Parts: sequence; structure tokens; C-alpha cells
Amino acid sequence: MFVRLALFAVSASLVNPANAHGWDDNADEDFFSAMLGGLLPAALWLIYVVGAGRIRPTNNRRLMFHGASLLAAMTMFGSTGGWLDESSTLHMVQHMLILVVIAPLYVLARPLPQWLAVSGKIGIRLWKPFLRLSRHPLRTGILQSLVIWFWHTPVFYNLALASPWWHLAEHLSFAFASGLFWWSILLRRTLTVLPALLLTLMSTGMLGALLTFAQTPFYNDLLNIQDQQLAGLIMWVPGGLFYLLAGGWCSLRLFTKCIPIVDQNSVPGCLSKDAVNTSL
Repeated sequence: MFVRLALFAVSASLVNPANAHGWDDNADEDFFSAMLGGLLPAALWLIYVVGAGRIRPTNNRRLMFHGASLLAAMTMFGSTGGWLDESSTLHMVQHMLILVVIAPLYVLARPLPQWLAVSGKIGIRLWKPFLRLSRHPLRTGILQSLVIWFWHTPVFYNLALASPWWHLAEHLSFAFASGLFWWSILLRRTLTVLPALLLTLMSTGMLGALLTFAQTPFYNDLLNIQDQQLAGLIMWVPGGLFYLLAGGWCSLRLFTKCIPIVDQNSVPGCLSKDAVNTSL
């Protein structure tokens, strides 16, 4: 069922791409950028399905992956029918779905074994640099914050509104940076995940507050100044809530299942309580 829904959502994104973000001026560019945007998640989904036949995931992880794929197709590349043309608020909802819903769902599904089962040595070489970077939550947090601020500056935000290719690049960079960030946060038990989450919370909170209290319109898709303020509030409050919940979950995971350790020769980490009891 999830497979059919995902295929339908991706195909729907290719049927009427010219309405999204006011892309009516260059129909050919609209079509090819939307096709590329739809094919990328479809390719990841197809590789996962093939890999799942070789390395069987748990039912929960399978459901998470298909759910994230469906939501990604509908949110990132789905046909919008013009409803995003003139609203920063709706754009912000779209961005926050990518950053704090779709990306962590993909990470919790842990699809890497299935992807590598298909891609083999080539996939391992491609993933190695990102896996190394994911060992450093603070670095991935800084990277994600830079990407978010970059695309919410007026110049590049308006550029993404005007060009389908820049808009596609915006979404892909959001997905990549947030996926790498959540991978380093949700799949690791190190004390550095907490300051990384705090950094992200402060960074997005500052940007959200700036948009909320600004009295000058920043973007070309504003209905009015209240539209920009509501967009900032969405980033500030509901968006920040996800990082707070993640911080609470990571803290509980750290301090209930392991004892924090700091080794002079390694990064801060934790030691399993079972291992401590065994050694004693």
C-alpha cells in the first residue's frame, strides 16, 4: 500500500509541476526540474525496496521509511496547485516538514543497510565521508544552521521563488543537511548531541524571532507583514519544539541506559551500565 501511494505521489508531482512557486514562465525548466525532484526520492525508494529483499528490515523501520518517502514526495516535490505561490507561512510549513519531520523519520528507519546491499562498494565509498562527519554532532549542527540561514536570507529565498532549479537546490540542501544532522543525533550516544541540539534550537529560534518581530517585508511571496510574522512564529515555536523533544529523548537515552564517560584520548561518550556491572 505504501509503495503504491509513494508512486502515485511522485507521479502526481510530475503531472502538473508548473504551478509550484509561480513556475509558469518557463514550462520546460519547470517540467525537467520537477521530474528530477520526483525521480530522486523515487530512486532512493526503489533501491530500498530491492535492498529490503536482501537485508530484511523490521516492520517498524519499513513503515517509517515508506511513510517518510510518501511524505517527502507530497511535501518536497508534490504538485502544489498554486497554493504556495503567495505565502511565506505555507513555505515555512514546507521547510519545517523537511527539516524536523521527514529527515528524522528517514534516519529512524535506518535504511543504510538496505541501500548498501544494492550499491555495494560504490555506495560504501560514497557514504564513508558522510559517516565520518556524522561522528561529530556539533559539526553537523553548524552545517545545518548555515544551510537554514543561507536559504532564508532574502536574496536566496527570493531566488528560489523565481527559479525552479534554485528551488530544487534549496530543498535538496535542506534534506541533505537535516538528514546528516539527525543521523548524528538520533543514532549516537555521545554527550555532544546535547550542545548540538541546543545550538540548532538557538539558531532556528533566532531566525524565527527575527522574522516574527521584523516590521519590514523580506520576501516576495508575502501576503502581508503578518504572513511573514506567522512564518517566523512557526519556525520559532513548533519547529523549536521538535528540537526540545529530541533533546529530552537523547538525555533520557544517555542517562538511563549508560554512564557518561570522558576519556582524554577520545570524544565524550557513554559506557553501558551492563558493562559496568560486569566489570565490577
